[in-house]
Amino acid sequence: MVLLLQYTFIYASVLFLVALGGCFSEHSGVINLGLEGIMVMGALGGALVMKFMKDLPSGVLLLAVIIGSMIFGLLYSLLLAVAAINFKADQTLAGTAMNLLGTAAATVFVKAMNMANDSSNVSSTIQYIEQKKIFSLVKIGKFEVSWFMLLAVAALICAGIVLFKTKFGLRLMACGEYPQAADSVGINVYKMRYAGVLISGMLGGLGGIVLSPLVSVSGNLKMVWLVLDSLLWLL
Repeated sequence: MVLLLQYTFIYASVLFLVALGGCFSEHSGVINLGLEGIMVMGALGGALVMKFMKDLPSGVLLLAVIIGSMIFGLLYSLLLAVAAINFKADQTLAGTAMNLLGTAAATVFVKAMNMANDSSNVSSTIQYIEQKKIFSLVKIGKFEVSWFMLLAVAALICAGIVLFKTKFGLRLMACGEYPQAADSVGINVYKMRYAGVLISGMLGGLGGIVLSPLVSVSGNLKMVWLVLDSLLWLL
């Protein structure tokens, strides 16, 4: 029962972060259907940080993992931003293509990296069994509280304030609901939409690294399409 509750809270943290990312993008007028691929890239970025920067102190490593996953998610979300905002591409097709490309590219990259170190190692996994202990904040009996649980709650509160109580959030919604009116009063619709999509990418990437330790109990990062797909359908 305790394990069920723990996993429920952690999966809820994933959904919180990714859904909040979708909210920012949606409010700007861009439907981000590429969140699944962004999650994979965020998980890849965080896992690479844990693999190559494992000697850092725990607190610094945790911060580096969060920043790394957000940067990878942000950079990957630029594909959607450029395609949907600059080139007016179909947002559904662009998001679907990002999902397919993200999983495939991450798998190929990890396999190539593993084979470069050991030609007989053709797996698409990144080992970080010891490093994932930094995610644990405190244990209450058998229940383990993760840093990401607190981060998800903090992100939820901050997103609510930013979207509905700040000038930036109101302008973002104006650009999504009536871009012509927003443009007529001097709001740069392109910049606001870019901001919404990039924030969406950062939160989606962060959600990916939260999910990755749960994909395999051994602590491997596995590019599992069905796990991510089932989560995104819940959104």
